[in-house]
Amino acid sequence: MQYSEWVVVKTNQDYLHYISKSLNISLPLSQVLISRGFKDIDEIYSFLNPSMDNIEPFDISGVYEATRIINEAINSNIRILINGDYDADGLTSTAILYDILRKRGAQVFYHIPHRILHGYGLSMASIEEAKRIGAKLIITVDCGIRDFETIEYAKKEGIGVIITDHHEPLRINGEPLLPDALVIINPKIDGNFKYNFLAGVGVAFILANALSREESLQYLDLVTLGTYADMVPLTYANRILIKHGWESINSPFRSSIQMLKDIAGVNSNSIKGFHLSFCLIPRINAPGRIDHAKDVVRFLISDDEGEVESLAQWLNQINSLRQKTEEKILAEVEEKLIKEFNDEPVIVLWGDWHPGVVGTVASKLIDKFNRPAFVFSLQGDKAKGSARSPLGVDLQDFLNGCKDLLIRFGGHKQAAGMTLLKDNLLAFKERLCRIAQDMDINDKNILYLDAAVTFSEVTEKVAEEIKLLEPFGEGNREPLFGAKELTVVNLRKVGSNHLKMYLRQNGSTINAIGFEMGKENILEGSLIDAAFTPIINEWEGNRSLQLQLKAVRRTQR
Repeated sequence: MQYSEWVVVKTNQDYLHYISKSLNISLPLSQVLISRGFKDIDEIYSFLNPSMDNIEPFDISGVYEATRIINEAINSNIRILINGDYDADGLTSTAILYDILRKRGAQVFYHIPHRILHGYGLSMASIEEAKRIGAKLIITVDCGIRDFETIEYAKKEGIGVIITDHHEPLRINGEPLLPDALVIINPKIDGNFKYNFLAGVGVAFILANALSREESLQYLDLVTLGTYADMVPLTYANRILIKHGWESINSPFRSSIQMLKDIAGVNSNSIKGFHLSFCLIPRINAPGRIDHAKDVVRFLISDDEGEVESLAQWLNQINSLRQKTEEKILAEVEEKLIKEFNDEPVIVLWGDWHPGVVGTVASKLIDKFNRPAFVFSLQGDKAKGSARSPLGVDLQDFLNGCKDLLIRFGGHKQAAGMTLLKDNLLAFKERLCRIAQDMDINDKNILYLDAAVTFSEVTEKVAEEIKLLEPFGEGNREPLFGAKELTVVNLRKVGSNHLKMYLRQNGSTINAIGFEMGKENILEGSLIDAAFTPIINEWEGNRSLQLQLKAVRRTQR
């Protein structure tokens, strides 16, 4: 990929040496951490050594009161309904709270809405389900913060609601406007930076942790899946949670996780973010996109090997159907783009498409065009859509600027959902483009480097140190180093479209590989600049330093 500009943060060298010496880490790793906004020794130490001792559930408002109400309900045999969501975040949230309450003796049930029949959030169907089973307490997970009318209806029916959510509340002049629930647990209200970016499953875990600190730790694998799926920044509390849950994905104790790995063909005991994003999570998400996701909760927590195997096969089949549906829509989107896209700052498309996959289609448009994308499914006189945006562009700014055109909207900075009348689509598109122009969105393709290095600094120790930053994902990508004036040696093409070579600088030579870089215009013996991540390559018992190339260009003097 060609980048318009390569950018690197420069840091005072004396401070770099101070960090390096104080924490016994290399200068390149010190620069990576400083480039990512870490400012002092204690902060860096906490990041490199995330501890569950730093998770304190009662630091979040509402947790103490919610715990008291739930314990009273358990002691009084009051029936509880968990209202979840149909995506991986909501499903893992539901599984955690349902299972821990069940084990604590609660009369607990769960309801997962159907994407098409019920839509997102706490619906009237959820209240009717609570009435049907005789539940007097509803606990929402990953939803509820904007469900004013439904919560008011529940209250009239004598049903109390505890909201656990992580989505942005409605605000008036910057102040949150909140539903009239018994208790609301949402870190977005508190503004505590440590917990502010929790996924829905992170908030559910916080409540579970308050109910039983020891028992809740067995759910960190599910927290990891739900958190990674929701693409929240893997920093602060999120980093602590998934760092401790990652090993339970590597070496699962839960039958469902092992079966999910088996059926997805993931044999590795060194799980990377790629395996979660492209192998495990899509299978958890698939039923909620094109079927009904209620049985996913059963799959996640079941101890019955036969049931787990059967449900895993179902997940695999549904995922295959999801892929075919998505491919068909993408082909139609490509055609529409040729006819309708005139390089506007925002992409807005609609059609008679399955509503469950428009979000993944929008994500693919981001990868291609690097600008906000809104994709709608037409349903009668309404249009239901999903939006995605590049880093640095807040979708909530767009949606708040269009709220007079919307029936409903919500979500995060980078992912959101919305519903409006079909007749308002053109006006909505025009408004979005005006907002984007006022924002002066810059769609230049900039490559941000964590550190500029010389080859004398790129060692096996640095490659090993990088593992301290794992797991990588949103807000914590793999470190990217840049080096200049490298001589290309022994250049060759391997596989279908990969490049292998040696790169030499001032007497130091390092093996390098560039995946899907076969078309790059570089020549044997030429001078190039390279952006790369150093790794330890292990092959047939041998270990060697290797650079995984992200980008190359002719040397810029």
